[in-house]
Amino acid sequence: MFPNDCVNSKKSLPSALFLLSAGLLVVSCGIVWQPAFAPLFHLSTGPSDFVHGFCFGLGLTLEIAAVAMLARIRAARS
Repeated sequence: MFPNDCVNSKKSLPSALFLLSAGLLVVSCGIVWQPAFAPLFHLSTGPSDFVHGFCFGLGLTLEIAAVAMLARIRAARS
């Protein structure tokens, strides 16, 4: 999934942690802040709308990529 030189890079661990925190931020903003921002853009505030699903899916995708990167870094370093 990731090349070996990417795992051994000094920037791989900070970028994986950034992806993890960005994913958590996107999920939390999609869930918690949706009722505050949805009326501004004339969107529905129900849990079955597109923006809610998009934020949740994007956040989970970023988190899964970060966990895969962290697992690959851990396996390469041991």
